[in-house]
Amino acid sequence: MRIFLTGATGFIGSALVLELIKADHQVVGVTRSDAGAEALAAAGAEVYRGTLEDPEGLRDGAAKAEAVIHTAFDHDFSRFVENCEKDKRVIAALGAALAGSDRPLVITSGVGMGSPGHGQLAIEDVFNASHPNPRIASEMAGNALLDAGVNVSVVRLPQVHNPVKQGLISPLIGIAREKGVSAYVGEGRNRFSAGHLSDAARLYRLAVEKRQPGARYHAVGE
Repeated sequence: MRIFLTGATGFIGSALVLELIKADHQVVGVTRSDAGAEALAAAGAEVYRGTLEDPEGLRDGAAKAEAVIHTAFDHDFSRFVENCEKDKRVIAALGAALAGSDRPLVITSGVGMGSPGHGQLAIEDVFNASHPNPRIASEMAGNALLDAGVNVSVVRLPQVHNPVKQGLISPLIGIAREKGVSAYVGEGRNRFSAGHLSDAARLYRLAVEKRQPGARYHAVGE
């Protein structure tokens, strides 16, 4: 398939480019920079210039694809609510490009969106429209498209890591190395979901190939 991929030069997106090409898909990767364009070309992907601030430009690129995977997100957490709303607009634009067809759109959310309430286990079957996390806006946008007949599925990400990067806990690891001790809360029995980068990339590929409308996948391996 010819797959339009946002976030193609990001942590997950760059691994996904290689995963898709290895499976004989043609990747059109979105980037805003010259460095990103060079990296995509070197990986064997076609380059498409675009930004999250220009959803109509992304819509134009998606319209020429056989499938769309949306992994891009603005991770400036000082503007998290605003960025979630921006993601909602981008998802709506990408879905509009696929309207009237069975071409799949795979969007991204967080594994916590599958929790029915505070302190409860997150599961794939749960969609909690009243979830207090602003990231639920992404899934709300996906559901609106699904109701309009667009083939939408969602990958819910946990903490994603590889040997080089450990996501949000990387600063804590750095502090532990500096101090020689690792802090923990309470008795240290807290647990959180995680998954390896290569497994997350594989899941996105399988999701776009399966083309199952309304499916929710937790990219959790640990």
